[in-house]
Amino acid sequence: MKITLIRMFSLLFFLQTIAPTVFAAEQLKLSAPDVEPPNILFEQSGTEIEAGIKTFTATVTDNIGVANVTLYVKGATDYLFKPITMKQSASDPDIYTAELAVDPVISDKLEIYIRADDVSGNSIFEGQKFSPLTFTIVPVSVAAGVEVSQPVTNPPAPSEEEEGGVSTWVWVVLGLVVVGAAAGGGGGGGGGSDPTVPTTGTITVTGPTP
Repeated sequence: MKITLIRMFSLLFFLQTIAPTVFAAEQLKLSAPDVEPPNILFEQSGTEIEAGIKTFTATVTDNIGVANVTLYVKGATDYLFKPITMKQSASDPDIYTAELAVDPVISDKLEIYIRADDVSGNSIFEGQKFSPLTFTIVPVSVAAGVEVSQPVTNPPAPSEEEEGGVSTWVWVVLGLVVVGAAAGGGGGGGGGSDPTVPTTGTITVTGPTP
């Protein structure tokens, strides 16, 4: 009986001594602060962007939870980066996207970087404010097989001669032929010329004014 009581007291003493230490370690483990930042995966497909609407996509994960993801953009003529909130995808909660209209006429260069914050306040960057990701904006290329319409030029306006229907030179030639025929007719015949018939005269050729 005494041995049993001694064993029970020993067990109670052990539990009173060891158990609080174990429970305190578990509580300390649960209350440990979150110091792990999110993880960003951004695939840069190239250094050129075609003009139009560009969609930037990033995969962001965190051990506790992602609070927000922000895309910062700056053109060649801008002094400061402009923040754009990236929206979470409805089909995949790890995917965040943002759309941006780019035009090489306005700016042919684009600088970006991405910031992700978790619910504990930890942050991480893809690119940096002083070392951003840089892109060149180029015009939209013509798709293969698409014919580019050429401007249609108006035919040359008809000249005044063509509008009249007959060229001025035709009337000149006809006038010379008539004059020649008249001269030949007056000099023909076997005898002398009739003094009563005039050898000179005037022939009028009517035609459009050149």
